[in-house]
Amino acid sequence: MAVVTAFLEHSRPRPRTTRLTILARDPSVLDPATGHMLRAVVDVPASRLDLGPRGPRFYVIDFDASEESLHDPLDLAPNPEPAPGWGYHDAFAGRPDADLLTNPGFRAQNVYAIAARTLATFEAALGRPVPWAFPNSQLNLVPAAFAEANAYYSREDQALYFGYFKAPRNELVRTSLAHDIVAHETTHAILDGLRRRFDVPGMPDQAGFHEGFADVVALLSILAVPESIGALVGRPSDGSLSSDELTIEALRGSVLFTIGRQFGDAVHETRGGGLRRSIEITPTNEWLRPHNREWQEPHRRGEIFAAMVMQAFLGVWTARLAPILGPAVDRGRVVEEGARAARHLLEMCIRAIDYCPPIDFDYADFLAALLASDKEVSPDDPHQYRQAVIDAFGAFGLRASALKSVRIKLKEWPSYRSFSYAALRSDPDEAFRFVWENVGLLSVDQRFYLNIENVRPSVRVGPRGFVVAETVVDYVQELILSAAEFNAICASEAPAIKAPSSIPSGTQLKLWGGGTIIFDEFGALKYQHAKPLADWRRQAARLAYLVDRGWWDTKGRIGFSYGDSLGERFVALHASGDNPDETW
Repeated sequence: MAVVTAFLEHSRPRPRTTRLTILARDPSVLDPATGHMLRAVVDVPASRLDLGPRGPRFYVIDFDASEESLHDPLDLAPNPEPAPGWGYHDAFAGRPDADLLTNPGFRAQNVYAIAARTLATFEAALGRPVPWAFPNSQLNLVPAAFAEANAYYSREDQALYFGYFKAPRNELVRTSLAHDIVAHETTHAILDGLRRRFDVPGMPDQAGFHEGFADVVALLSILAVPESIGALVGRPSDGSLSSDELTIEALRGSVLFTIGRQFGDAVHETRGGGLRRSIEITPTNEWLRPHNREWQEPHRRGEIFAAMVMQAFLGVWTARLAPILGPAVDRGRVVEEGARAARHLLEMCIRAIDYCPPIDFDYADFLAALLASDKEVSPDDPHQYRQAVIDAFGAFGLRASALKSVRIKLKEWPSYRSFSYAALRSDPDEAFRFVWENVGLLSVDQRFYLNIENVRPSVRVGPRGFVVAETVVDYVQELILSAAEFNAICASEAPAIKAPSSIPSGTQLKLWGGGTIIFDEFGALKYQHAKPLADWRRQAARLAYLVDRGWWDTKGRIGFSYGDSLGERFVALHASGDNPDETW
């Protein structure tokens, strides 16, 4: 009997989530109702935790390289029952602001909870675990890494580093206490694991996507927390809002859409307004002109992406509010509709990553991928999210009507001779054999080396419970040749195209191509989104852009790397560029 009792005690289901206190924005954003820092209590995936906290995916190490000091690790599970590491305890619920600002344990909890919540959002939207881009299951989180106005992800160190610095008014600014900065940096690490080639030298949109997408995830993650919207929309003392407070123009002016408010106000004291407010960019197609240098800069290019997505969010939110507008609108309903819209649009953007080509993509590719992937899980789209995205991207010159569909229109049935359907959904060798057997159908050029980079089965659940099982296969092709050899190929296949004249004929070039193939739950071919390597016009445009940006590597080659020191690519992303107002 004792043995049975012990078995039952230890077989009780573990909690799926735990609730932890975080800062909903950053220390500069106060709750108008209380005057205290705006907080939120959020669901965080539950797992066995050691001191740090240290779980299966994240390890918080509070080491300060500037002070050469190591703070004691936080214990989020001080209760040994029912099993060691599972008795979660939110030690900072209800604690005063001063304690949250100065206690090393809270910054450890803040970075852990936000990073874990961000990863969980990606995995729920994609329907599978997300790997890191390095051979380790744990990403290190360093909440007080150095006395510097920066925060960045390092693939080589397998870590997110969060700096701190003294503001001009002697205020201590900690990036680890800013919800948007922590979510932004976590997104860099997640996106690097999903698409390592998004960080190779590519076209302007690819160069800006890491920053723009990280901003979008940060903003929509915050907006999906009801406390963030509830405290910052309208008058907190009143249970209702007027319709005038809920127009697109009124909402656009809110602090809700500011990235890095405390950080930006401290670094740019005279300018104010945080780091970035992409929502305020006036819709324009000037950024599409290849010779407009302002919009070629990666940070500015990223702002265009964030602006388009956030304009779509505003469109959806206000459309959801339209049926209830009147002299007085229930404040709780406004908050609920905003949080739902943010969560839904965030998941749409995340799912689109799987449908994007793995290399040399642009924002038009992302738009096509978003529309195709969302239609799979939400065929009816009752709240017109896709139309809001089409309208927002269209205002910036990207017309959905001009996109090439990524759905395969079969002229012939693909060859499945002697294939194992189970292996096709998991084995790169089987996926390669499928591509090899169907090169004509898939328009894959056999002259170039081809590598299957990923085979990822996914089970996605749409907003209304619609379940879609798919397998995502990414393949990449590369070609290394001299500028003279590039011109010789073009002379034969595309006579009007040449490499930029500023590239010496002997310079080595690296060209990329590839695609993404989507199989349905039965192993049948459903989608392909390809960027052929032999698209010489695109290759020449890419080379011209890389030369214009000065992105030669340390060996004088083009297309291999950005020329940064090992491990410093994401540091460079957050350094000053052509835009003098941008330092992060």
